[in-house]
Amino acid sequence: MKKVPLFISSFILLLLLAACNEGGESFDPKVEQEKATSVINSVLTSFEDQEKVATAKTRDEANIIAWKKLKEKNIAAISKDLSKEDQKRLLYLLTLNKADDLSNGETKSNILFTHNTEMKDVSLDQEKKIFTFDIERSGFDHKLITLDKQEEVWKIVAVQDPE
Repeated sequence: MKKVPLFISSFILLLLLAACNEGGESFDPKVEQEKATSVINSVLTSFEDQEKVATAKTRDEANIIAWKKLKEKNIAAISKDLSKEDQKRLLYLLTLNKADDLSNGETKSNILFTHNTEMKDVSLDQEKKIFTFDIERSGFDHKLITLDKQEEVWKIVAVQDPE
């Protein structure tokens, strides 16, 4: 007889634990949007405005240096799976090239970080549970940055041109 109440109480305890665990996986769009927005804002302001993040003989060389610095500083916010093309788009959105003409006729590329970006809109794909931020630089450069939750942290997974 004592085994039956013990079994029932164990069963009830398991049900309660299962119910609590399901509640932990709930997705509160407002809270998650705040967290994702915080990630985007930290990337958009990760360097000082007009701070030189790379200098090289060519823009391509400077872009490689600048991307490494940007990625290191924002390692928690950028997905390892971000494609090379998306990396280029993000770097383009966050930096300006101030080239200097050298006395020998060559040019030196200086990549500067810019805070001249604005968040225009945020959309949520409820089914996929991803946020897409519509970002604009200087009033004309326009990109859509998509964040997905990876390892309990919102990360940039795609940077696309708007359709």
